Amino acid sequence: MARMPDKPHALPLARNRTGRVVILTSLSLLALGVVMVHSATASVVEPGAWYARSTIRHMIFAAAAAMMLLVAWRVDYRRLIGGERNRPVVAGCLLALALICAVLVFIPGIGRSVGNDFRWIRIGPSQYKIGLQPSELIKIALPVFLAAWLARAGADVRSFRKVFIPAMLLIAVCVGLVVTQDFGTAAIIGVSAVATLALAGAPWQYLMSLAAPAAGAFYVLVMRSPARWARITAMMDVWSTSNPSAYQPRQSLLAILTGGWLGKGPGAGTLKLGYLPEDSTDFIFSALCEEWGFVGGAALMGLWVVWICSAWQSALESGDRFGRLLAGSLGFMIVLQAILHVAVDTVALPPTGISMPFVSAGGTSLLLTAAGAALIVSVSSRHNSPDLVEKI
Repeated sequence: MARMPDKPHALPLARNRTGRVVILTSLSLLALGVVMVHSATASVVEPGAWYARSTIRHMIFAAAAAMMLLVAWRVDYRRLIGGERNRPVVAGCLLALALICAVLVFIPGIGRSVGNDFRWIRIGPSQYKIGLQPSELIKIALPVFLAAWLARAGADVRSFRKVFIPAMLLIAVCVGLVVTQDFGTAAIIGVSAVATLALAGAPWQYLMSLAAPAAGAFYVLVMRSPARWARITAMMDVWSTSNPSAYQPRQSLLAILTGGWLGKGPGAGTLKLGYLPEDSTDFIFSALCEEWGFVGGAALMGLWVVWICSAWQSALESGDRFGRLLAGSLGFMIVLQAILHVAVDTVALPPTGISMPFVSAGGTSLLLTAAGAALIVSVSSRHNSPDLVEKI
């Protein structure tokens, strides 16, 4: 019997329905984001050159993310784990780069503060206002590495000493570098990493043992922090006038409620006129509901339902363990962020600075989310059956 070639093969998009749906829904979300970011910031006067305007930057990054999605899916995801022993060298290098960038944030002169938190590394001249957010790199790189590491030849995911403990130490390092500056992103990183272990088949008793450390971390980082605890109490009473932290969730809720069923119309929102903070990032769902109403919000959630179903189908159809773990973990991470964003905007959770994937303004987030979606499409386009593949 003839041996299949080792060169990367892929189904073309014309024969890959799952991949087409992921790409089309992602592009639809990107287009919606361009419209909403432009609407949310239309009333804000931004001095300086044209390239320093947030709307222009967002359009450029959205176009780059679309190009990333349309081109990067052709790269075989199996290149992240190669060699005869399937060592995750490439995935490990990506994670190492993300960790190095996360450390550089704390170095004076390199890291840039936003709201008294050092989250960014400045790239290029300051007038361009372009930066790199290392936490976004870790958010993508960690699930990719864990999927590659757990799928390697000879990996025993049920081993407590050889797999679970090293994985927990790595997750602790990644979360620890982010949590003091960006609690919401750190929570997404930790939960997504644990979900990757669950998808790989780690015993549930191991995963349940994390409940006590998680509760301890919540007590230290939230209950012992006056600012974060004030957000918890604000969530329970958004109409409080004595708690300054209630302002954001109150304005978010007002934007959603005043939108009604059909909204005020595109560009006609009034809460964005200096009343709703972070209306182009953390609260863009509220801004959308004010202008497009319940129907617009439901349509957005419908797009996300289609997206996650397609991502999950990509994982189920994968012909190898690494593909299943990669598509499943990345799909879970991206949708978890979308769910948390909506939960914050509807005051089901306290404000945590979580943006809406593909939709909210942000260059690093857009590009890396598009890269994650491209990997999911890459998984959906590769199968083991020789009669289903053809060279790109």
